[in-house]
Amino acid sequence: MTIACISIQRFAVEAERHRRKSTNGYLLLVGENTVYDCSLGAEVLNVSRGMRMSEAIGLCPNAIVVATDRPYYERLFKKILDYLESFSPVVQAAGIGTANLAVDGLPTPPHRLAEEIISGVHARFGFMASAGIADGKFGAEVAAKTARPGTVKSVAAGEVEAFLGPLPIEHLPASEAMRWRLAMLGLTTIGDVARLPLGAVQAQFGTEGKHCWELAQGLDLGQLQPRVSEATVVRRMQLPGPAMTIDAILMGIEKLVHATYAAAGSRWVRKAVVRVAFEDGGSWEVPVAFREALSDPRDAWFAIKNAVLRSPPEWPVEELEVELVHLGGESGKQATMFEGKGKLWRQVEEAVRQLDSQGDEESPVAIGKVISLAPRSRIPERRAALADFAES
Repeated sequence: MTIACISIQRFAVEAERHRRKSTNGYLLLVGENTVYDCSLGAEVLNVSRGMRMSEAIGLCPNAIVVATDRPYYERLFKKILDYLESFSPVVQAAGIGTANLAVDGLPTPPHRLAEEIISGVHARFGFMASAGIADGKFGAEVAAKTARPGTVKSVAAGEVEAFLGPLPIEHLPASEAMRWRLAMLGLTTIGDVARLPLGAVQAQFGTEGKHCWELAQGLDLGQLQPRVSEATVVRRMQLPGPAMTIDAILMGIEKLVHATYAAAGSRWVRKAVVRVAFEDGGSWEVPVAFREALSDPRDAWFAIKNAVLRSPPEWPVEELEVELVHLGGESGKQATMFEGKGKLWRQVEEAVRQLDSQGDEESPVAIGKVISLAPRSRIPERRAALADFAES
């Protein structure tokens, strides 16, 4: 499968520069205790992602430091993903700032399509992206991340292994422990890993080593999973002046809750997200998952108000936003004469739905279920197994 990868390098830094024009021309560090992202100039001074912020400031003391605003980055990148779906019906995010598109069968040749996307992303959103084209997601992602911003790097069919060979092992999706051990063994490039026998790699590193060895060989059989589009209702309010009191903020949020429910019509809602934009350019967000689907804005407001009061915004607020997600019709429940375990099981299923609604594509909530296999076995590991709740 031919994949086109669109990558916006240092996405968090570029997003912050868009809303904080005063940071243009300065080194920029994004993060709090550790570095979440950093500008190119900071990288030149040996700052890296995951480094302690105090150490990064020591390397570039004149840099501007801003707190990580992941909800803002996710919302901004979601708009870009929506735009990419106008080029391909199958678009999958590969982290904030990177997306893969299936390009087989499209009327526009892949290279020209990638150029059109780069031009469109820059014109619409102000980001300069790079693109990579290859057979498989891994090859396309590496090609995009090694291409200069504004350019397209294509890897011909059958040449993915040769392209990856001289590149450093940092491009492999390996843990820090595995990379450290590979370096201790003198293996510094992807080609070094590819030349090893699979048995030896698997014996040393298990399934992680097998996966990295396959990628180094150019064997990437992973399929793209298209995004699941979901109907949402969003309403925003620009305040006449920065609001500092919680009462003024709650009053605005309550109006937006009623406005969103009016726009949703007769649909029932399982989750709401409240967002605010601060005067200094930052943002704040709180998701509220309802215990059951609600159709009355007064019931929703009760839950939302309590969630906001538990963790109120700490800075003057300029803009408010309320989004309703997980919309649908009323769901009926079949009652039974004898509740017993049936009632308890429905409560478990409801709790699982609430946990699922609190997760996202990048960090889904993992929920398992213990299944009995051989309860009388003398070997403990054979008595039961842990399976995914949704599949069990």
